[in-house]
Order: sequence, then C-alpha cells, then structure tokens
Amino acid sequence: MEVNAREEHPYNDPSAWFVRYLDHQGDWLEKTRGNLVVAATVIAAMSFGVMVNPPGGVWQSDECSSKGQTGQTRTCEEIAGTSILEHHPSKRFFYLGMVISNLVSFSASMGIILLVITGFRFRNRLIMTIMVMFMVVAVLCISAAFFFAAALVQHDDDFIQNILKIYVGFWVLLPVLIILIQLVRLLWWVIRLICCGSEHRRRSTPRLLPLALPPVP
Repeated sequence: MEVNAREEHPYNDPSAWFVRYLDHQGDWLEKTRGNLVVAATVIAAMSFGVMVNPPGGVWQSDECSSKGQTGQTRTCEEIAGTSILEHHPSKRFFYLGMVISNLVSFSASMGIILLVITGFRFRNRLIMTIMVMFMVVAVLCISAAFFFAAALVQHDDDFIQNILKIYVGFWVLLPVLIILIQLVRLLWWVIRLICCGSEHRRRSTPRLLPLALPPVP
C-alpha cells in the first residue's frame, strides 16, 4: 500500500510565500496608518508653507526698486505678491527646483491622506504599493526642497556650501543603503526559500510501505 506522507509547507509554493510576505507588509501598514497620516499631513503643511511664503519673500507692491531716467520709481506690472527670487539670474535654477520638489511632495502627501480617508484597506497589495511609493517620494522631495531653499538664501559662503554638499551626499547614500539592505533581505529570503523548500521536499517524498501478508492457515 502506498502512503503519501507529503504535508503542506510554506516553502513548497513560492507564489504563496510571496503573497504571505505582502500580507505581512500590509499588516504593518494597517497598524501604522495613523502615523502615516500624521507624517503626510506634516509634509503637506511644510510644502504648502514654502510655496505661499517662499525664501526671500514676495514683492509687496508693483513698485520696482530701481528708478527710471527721470528719477522716479518705475512701476512693474503684476509683480505684487510674487517671489522676489523667481527671476533672479543666479537663483533661477534653485527656485525652480524648490517649486518642483514642493509640488511633488505636496501631491504625494495629499494622495496618501486621500487613500486613508476614503477607507481603502492597506491589506490590498496594490494600495500598499501605492502608499509606500507615495511616502518615499514625499520624503525625498521634501528633503530636496529643503536643499534648494537653503541654496536660495545663502550667498557664496564656503562653509554653508560644504554643509550642503554633505547634506546632498547623505541623501544620496541613504536611499542607496536602504536599497542594498532590501536587496540583501530579498536575496536571503530567496536562498532560504530554495534551500528549505528542497530539503522539505526531500523529506516528504512518498514512501512505499510493505504490505502486511495474511497469516498462512
């Protein structure tokens, strides 16, 4: 008589293991949804504040600081309320970088808040992936916006420039380090999946048991 001794094991089915891994990540996001909302709200508030009150201030009136040939103050059209550094020749690049970074971080943060308040469950793998991507983009962009804002208000100070270089290096190395750690974890799980799965299959191979012969009368 043949007896099948195979038992269900999580490493026998790689797809089932991956689904369980994503469900575990979804549980983590489900438990920390309150913290995510707080972080997203803070990032959105920071991005909004920088845009309505940019570094260097805004023009308070349509009167330009320069004077014409007659000695009277010239009047610029539709300049009141706009950023002073918006059209500065040496600050244009940093201003555009700050605006783009703030727009992206604000949009990502508001997307997170919208997903939470609409009642989506983080156990859904698609929602989980979107949440993680939005949060990573929001953090990286608000960090970039801080760099551009700091570069806008400094005036060729070597010490500040060195600090900003260290800051940029930190935010370049940190994501790379996080990616490497995640790749090592993924590689470890794959190795564990292959080794443990093959070992379990070898142990659970069906065995043939001898048939008991009836006693001879």
